[in-house]
Amino acid sequence: MHAFLDGELSEREAREVAAAIEADPEARRLFSELKTTSGVLRENEPQLTVPESREFYWSKIEKAIERAEPEPVAPILSLWMGLRRFMVPAAGVALVLILGIASFNKSTDPLSHLAEVENLSEHMSSFSFRSQSHNMFVVWLHENSDHQVPGDAEATDLEDEIIQ
Repeated sequence: MHAFLDGELSEREAREVAAAIEADPEARRLFSELKTTSGVLRENEPQLTVPESREFYWSKIEKAIERAEPEPVAPILSLWMGLRRFMVPAAGVALVLILGIASFNKSTDPLSHLAEVENLSEHMSSFSFRSQSHNMFVVWLHENSDHQVPGDAEATDLEDEIIQ
């Protein structure tokens, strides 16, 4: 009915709606109420007018926009800031690579040739040496006292054999 009232229907559709309205008394009452409401709204709609012409009004807006201060342009990054953006991640990657290579290369450890050997005798001391390149481990035994304990002649002979 709104489309019929506003004249938005084709001729065929308008004839069908007009016939349906005439045939039904409830539809006639509703159509009459819609027609009255639509007329009241059209008659009481406020008419707003701009004191200037449309072109003049928009030209004032355009001039105000042109007079407005432009937004500050973001400063161009200095060379140092640009290098920092690149160098910080590159330094991190380099550090990870160096630590990875160092962990795989065991021969770079300065204490890799030392090993701990437990000595339970107070009369003997020991020195040890490990050579990974020769795949060898050597322990030197040394008697701490200047005099020999009786019955230790066999131990001294054994020490001399090991050292040779």
